[in-house]
Amino acid sequence: MKEEMMDKISLSVCIIGHGRVGKFFEGLLKPMKGVRVLVKHKHEPSYPMADIFMICVQDQWVSKVVEELVLHEQDQVFSTVHCSGILPLNVLAPLIEISADKGHADGIGNGDKYENGFNKIAVLHPIAPISLQTKSAENILFDAIGNPELLLIFEHWCMEWGARFLKVNAHQKKVLHTAAVMSCNYLTTLYGMVGDFLEAEQFSRLEVRQILAASMGRTLDQLNDLSVEQALTGPIIRGDIDTIREHLAILNHDQQRLTLYKNLGNSTIDMVSEFEHKPSEDKMEAMRELFNS
Repeated sequence: MKEEMMDKISLSVCIIGHGRVGKFFEGLLKPMKGVRVLVKHKHEPSYPMADIFMICVQDQWVSKVVEELVLHEQDQVFSTVHCSGILPLNVLAPLIEISADKGHADGIGNGDKYENGFNKIAVLHPIAPISLQTKSAENILFDAIGNPELLLIFEHWCMEWGARFLKVNAHQKKVLHTAAVMSCNYLTTLYGMVGDFLEAEQFSRLEVRQILAASMGRTLDQLNDLSVEQALTGPIIRGDIDTIREHLAILNHDQQRLTLYKNLGNSTIDMVSEFEHKPSEDKMEAMRELFNS
């Protein structure tokens, strides 16, 4: 029933900002039945008429876009969504009380009379690294917060895209973005640092990609089916102190990667200390001393 109702809605969606995220959403929305996609480029002086304005600019420019939309005149109320991971919903608050004498009552294009003529606001954020090469949203998780009717539309979109949809509160939204930075951005940093280390040791770029695909890629695949405790391998879980000494010696000339190795080692010991099966306390203490030396 929900899907039948959504199929009958005709929407015009204006994407503001045409970088990686804007082009990503444009590619997802254009093939959808009942959705007309417009793009507002920064050099264009005015905004078109639209049911939904999707703000895809960098975070520091969102408030400027909101100021411009406050001045935007059209004979129907409209809805606004921003796609930032960290900015709160209330950055869009100035847009809520802009009234319209006629037009789409609920800001989603169904033509009914809208009580008080208020606009609607929401946030829709993809928890994934989006590049210019990202064309599909399959299995990407989108978190969302805001007006329930807009969230219903976003949930429908995610079903169409093969994506996953999660309603969150304001605190959860910030927590998810923090976690995404650690798991996506910092994982990429780790990949780059390990890759540079291997290239400096005379491995070719192709060999580096193959090595990291076999190690990092395999590990991530295993974590789909195993717990962290089941998936963790390596010298720490084995209590292999001699191997750790060898690694520290290899990295001794590279202070940045040596510090990274020690910090990650200490964090791993913290985690392993909570496992049911772990090395003896003596070995744990010995490893800790190595990482802190």
